[in-house]
Amino acid sequence: MDRTRGCREGRAPRRAVVLMLVGVLAAVGLTALAAACGGRGGGASPAPSPADDGPVVLTLKGDDVTKTLTMEQLKALPAYEGYAGIKSSTGVITPPSRFKGVPLLALADLVGGVSAANGVTILAGDGYGMTLSYRQVTGDGFTTFDPATGEEESADGPLTVIVAYENEGEPIPDDDGPLRLAIAQDTPAQVTEGHWAIKWVEQVSLTRASAAWKVRLEGAVSAKIDRASYVNCASPGCHGSGWVDADGRRWEGIPLYLVAGMVDDARKHDAGAYNARLAQRGYEILIETGDGEVVTVDSRDIAARKSIILSSKVDGGELPDEYYPLRLVGPGLDEGQMPGRIARIIVRVR
Repeated sequence: MDRTRGCREGRAPRRAVVLMLVGVLAAVGLTALAAACGGRGGGASPAPSPADDGPVVLTLKGDDVTKTLTMEQLKALPAYEGYAGIKSSTGVITPPSRFKGVPLLALADLVGGVSAANGVTILAGDGYGMTLSYRQVTGDGFTTFDPATGEEESADGPLTVIVAYENEGEPIPDDDGPLRLAIAQDTPAQVTEGHWAIKWVEQVSLTRASAAWKVRLEGAVSAKIDRASYVNCASPGCHGSGWVDADGRRWEGIPLYLVAGMVDDARKHDAGAYNARLAQRGYEILIETGDGEVVTVDSRDIAARKSIILSSKVDGGELPDEYYPLRLVGPGLDEGQMPGRIARIIVRVR
């Protein structure tokens, strides 16, 4: 009697499982039939997942995580479309055109996110790299220009930094892509400095933010260099230069004569800002450190010499504390003529 009851209890669950499988198969069949007939089957079919077996086009790096994206995976992320154009260091304007891509801020969020404590470094396939501050990643801290006149003006609406994969609805050609950085906005009203339009983007990395700094410039006019403007100007696509000392250390920065050109007369920027005729006549450039030390340089000794630089990097890294934020270095200068911790530069034009 007990055994019979046990056998029935064993058969009953199996019968229930069979009935459940029949129901599932019927439901699957109905769904497939509805899809084949163009029906929705009671709900939208799930969107296909982006291909994850194609070539990697972008690598994202955070402190503890690395992600890779194929083009299809990148395109599956929320995108922004806007207009971006550039003004080159020689003043040539490339008018705004429509770009589509993923906001840099969103890409940073995938590997930990960006804040005031860090920034984002963009690395290109040819080894070129630039670091954007938190302010820049969020669309602020860029110089904008009127595309018709080339004159500097305030941003006309918010800017969005994107890793772009399309331009005017077409894939970005190999000359610039397949990925490039674009500083975009909703209307074709403005352009930004050309060195931010990084080509062949391959990697986005979170990096520690550098301390803010400012160096005062005094001459025919007053100006300043802060970290953001220095990074802009010191890029290889703008005015960046370098020098290797006798110990094999490579120093990178901006030629001193170009910095003097920001305040040697009323013209601060663009081609022609450096007044070569004034420099050849001769004037003094006073380099003052944070400790009050002053080193004097003759304009004729540095005129058009790209290897005498205000350096912010040595061997690819930031200067040590004894020199930070800037040090004057270059051939022909002795140790006493290469001060660090520069705080002010005075141009005394006769």
